[in-house]
Amino acid sequence: MPEQAISFASGRNVLYGTLGLPEVRPRAAVVLVHGWSGCRMGPHRILVESARHLNERGLAALRFDLSGRGESEGDPFETDLDLMTRDTCAAVRELRSRLPHGTPIALWGMCSGGNVALGALGIDDGIRAAVCWSTYPFQSQRRRRQDLKRTGHFLGQYVRKALRRETWKKLLRGRVNFRMVMKVLFGHFSKEQGEGGRDLQESAREAQIVAELGRFPGRLFFLFGGADPEAGDARKIFQPFFSERGVRADFDEVPGANHNFYSLEWKRMAIERSTRWLLRALEEG
Repeated sequence: MPEQAISFASGRNVLYGTLGLPEVRPRAAVVLVHGWSGCRMGPHRILVESARHLNERGLAALRFDLSGRGESEGDPFETDLDLMTRDTCAAVRELRSRLPHGTPIALWGMCSGGNVALGALGIDDGIRAAVCWSTYPFQSQRRRRQDLKRTGHFLGQYVRKALRRETWKKLLRGRVNFRMVMKVLFGHFSKEQGEGGRDLQESAREAQIVAELGRFPGRLFFLFGGADPEAGDARKIFQPFFSERGVRADFDEVPGANHNFYSLEWKRMAIERSTRWLLRALEEG
């Protein structure tokens, strides 16, 4: 499939991406959004392969680097949900300008890129559907038991590591990063309970996004890895939320897969299942 490097503006930043087109007139188009610390390739090139699979099925696909990530301009330390959402809406406008008028457009986000995609739905009312991989609820939707479960999961991992000879060698050599260990175990608590105007503003914005999601007229698809420690609780929060509000949201999981679908088979299953769902959702409207 033909691919081309493109650039476009988002606020003061120039963003860079890769646009893939099918050999015939595209039946629809997709903007792919990477996670918080990633780039437009995605972990183990999963977004590259997703975009090309979409091209083979007759869809245009734009994957791009968010501000401060990959090749795009911007300060990575100034990135937040608002900026990422603005970038994504700019990518949608850019893609729309390059396609025949009326081409249906969907979003496809991974991890926090899924949250960004959900945030963009309330800004651009021309987006028909969204695929969200390994996407967790917003802070305003989270329950404290999720944080407790997350801490327990990682604590168990560290306990198992403590029984290994390699871990003790690292400890004796001073190569264990205790600050990072504490951040992994308890960082989510401090983020939720943080003080200051910025935290309050972010909570207010997320609450607004959640309210807008409850009115989304299109279709949503959530895919999780079966071995992702937070997947079960995420689904328990998202599923009743959308069901109670009459939003059409479907849920699926790849058995045994981790958060980033790190195996050839898990990746294949994630891409193929999501593409089938998206084609069906766009056809049904």
